[in-house]
Amino acid sequence: MTMRYCPSCGADGLARPELKKVHCPACGFTLYLNAAAAAAAILTDGDRILLTVRARDPGKGMLDLPGGFTDPGEGIEDGLRRELREELGVEVGHLTYLGSWPNTYPYGGVTYTTCDVVFTGMVDPTGLQAFDDVAALEWHPLATVPIERVAFPSLRSALRRYLGKMDPPSPAT
Repeated sequence: MTMRYCPSCGADGLARPELKKVHCPACGFTLYLNAAAAAAAILTDGDRILLTVRARDPGKGMLDLPGGFTDPGEGIEDGLRRELREELGVEVGHLTYLGSWPNTYPYGGVTYTTCDVVFTGMVDPTGLQAFDDVAALEWHPLATVPIERVAFPSLRSALRRYLGKMDPPSPAT
């Protein structure tokens, strides 16, 4: 999707002087296209890891980590805890920061830039259910996590780091 008309004055011919900025030469309006914050959790029970099956696109039917986008005015940890309640019906205790990765999220004809923040934690599988945008829950042994079936590159990278299979360094630019 490309913006053509200024949302402030309606003028045609918006400029894109930078990847993250749209500017209207007619009225001076500037829109910054910053990354959306999202959070996910690598939840384990002993030597098993919980993966969810996506109920919707993007990546419908593929594997995912539980989590989602933070709401305006919400911290990343609070957003993750809310998403875990919505998707799994669970309150998770201690969460440990693992890392963050850039990602893109195509939805409704727009590709959003995201910063995916991943935490780790333990969960009791008793009573877990698939709610919201989760089609099913799958438990996988840590030794055989099907990383290639995970929908998003950022979360595949997080799983590799967690499992000790670090991504190779990026080539120098």
